[in-house]
Amino acid sequence: MRNFRFFCSVFCLLACCSCNSNTSFLIEETNLEYPHQIIEWDELFSIREEKYYVYVYSLDCYYCKEIKQDVLEFYQTSENSIFFIEYSESIPIKNDIEKTIGERDICNLFIKGTPTLIEINKGSVNFNVAGKSKVIKMIDLINNQ
Repeated sequence: MRNFRFFCSVFCLLACCSCNSNTSFLIEETNLEYPHQIIEWDELFSIREEKYYVYVYSLDCYYCKEIKQDVLEFYQTSENSIFFIEYSESIPIKNDIEKTIGERDICNLFIKGTPTLIEINKGSVNFNVAGKSKVIKMIDLINNQ
């Protein structure tokens, strides 16, 4: 019985550490000053800033890993806040993301896949781009404004 309790305790400890490692991974990697830079999908429109960016990534996404340094540099140099959302199955995926431009309601927002970069300006979607090359191109456009 003592061994069973020990193994249960170790299992619970490992489970807690591994669940937290996903978000702490980004915090450590990006040197985020505030843990609130990592948000949930349903919090996307609740940010109280006029203009901000949301980067949706997946830890399993090859292209997210390829552009990670570019995104981190963007985070560190951007004049506007950037929030990070780790992809989960609760985030809707559809192809016609251009229909999300102007959207103000999370119920009508979706992405095409990861990586995705979304700009929210005055409470509505200004752009929603997906894919390695489009995200990099948008970061370059923003940096060169």
